[in-house]
Amino acid sequence: MNIQEYIESGILESYLLGATNAAETAEVERLAEEYPAIQMELMALQGTLENYALQFQQEPPVALKDRVMEALQKEYTNTENTGWQTLEIPTTINSENNIKPLKTTNTWRMAASWVLLALSIAGNVWFFSNWQKSENKLLALESQNQILAQEGQTLKANYQEEVAILQNPNVKVIPLAGQPDFPNAKALVYFDKTSKSVYLSGLNLPNVPSGKQYQLWAIVDGKPVDAGMIEGNASILKMKSFSNAVAFAISLENTGGSTTEAGPKGAIYVMGAV
Repeated sequence: MNIQEYIESGILESYLLGATNAAETAEVERLAEEYPAIQMELMALQGTLENYALQFQQEPPVALKDRVMEALQKEYTNTENTGWQTLEIPTTINSENNIKPLKTTNTWRMAASWVLLALSIAGNVWFFSNWQKSENKLLALESQNQILAQEGQTLKANYQEEVAILQNPNVKVIPLAGQPDFPNAKALVYFDKTSKSVYLSGLNLPNVPSGKQYQLWAIVDGKPVDAGMIEGNASILKMKSFSNAVAFAISLENTGGSTTEAGPKGAIYVMGAV
C-alpha cells in the first residue's frame, strides 16, 4: 500500500469532518492502527483544524446558534439518559425541569466555528474537484488537438511529396494490377528513372493477417529482388532504389519478409511492368 498516496487522497480530512461512510470510516481507523504514519497525520490534521477553528471563530447568525444549541441539548439529554458521558455542559434545572446551559457562549461559538469550517472545506473540496475535472478535460482536448495537428501536418507533407513526385517528368507511374486470385487488389509504383527512387502509393490490399506482412519486389534481370517491406499507413512510402527494374510485384510474407536469395515465398497479390 502506498501510504503517502492514501494520506494525500483527502480521505483523512473527510474522516475528521464526519464526511466518510461506514466502510471508509472503518478503513481509516483500521489503517491508523496499522500504520503509525497515518495515525500521526490524523493527529496533525486534527490539531490544524482545531487551531483553525479557534483562530477564525466568529459570531455566527442567530439562527445557526439556535440550531447548534438545540443539537447540544439533545446530545446532553441522550448522554444523561444512557449514562455515557461524551459531552459535558454545566446545567441547572428550573421548576419546569427544563435544561438550561449555564456557560454556553464559548461552546456554541466553537461548535459553530466547526460547522462553518466544515462547510468551507467541503466547498473548497467541491470546487477543487470540479476545477481538476475541467483541467483534465482541457488537457485532454489540447492533447487531442496536438495529435490532430500533427496528423494534419503529416498528411500535408505526404500530399506535397506525392504532388512533387507526380509533377516530376522523370517519374513513371506503374500500375500494379491484382492477380487472378486477388482481382480487387491494386497499387501504384512511382519510378524515378533519373534518381532510381521508388515510391509506393494507392495501396488497396486485403487486411494483413497476424504474423504476416506485405513485401515489394523488383524484377531485375529476370529475378525478383527485395524492394522493402510495406510498413505504416502513409499515403506514399519510400522503398528501395533500383536502376534497371523491369517490373514490380507485391507478395504476402511472414513478418520480416523473405530474402532476395529465397525470393517471394507467399502469394503474389499485384504485379505491373515498367
